[in-house]
Amino acid sequence: MTTSVENHTWTELADREADGLEVRLLWSETTGRVLVAVDDTRVGHRFAFDVPRGEALAAFHHPFAYAPARATRRYRAAEPSTDLQLQS
Repeated sequence: MTTSVENHTWTELADREADGLEVRLLWSETTGRVLVAVDDTRVGHRFAFDVPRGEALAAFHHPFAYAPARATRRYRAAEPSTDLQLQS
């Protein structure tokens, strides 16, 4: 499958979906860029980021570990606190 993003033609190398989370690995023949695109339909959040070719498959399988902090900021804000301080 090919798609157009940012005036580039991207070829989908892989895709996976589970529990409302869709992850796609895209490659631009024109620029040689590799992109991981994440669409979380559970919370309506999507983001994409470039990855080095040598890390593309690992980033595809673990996008939250490889994504830049700005891309996952909404997720961190929604995480419950793990602060175990006693309350009086």
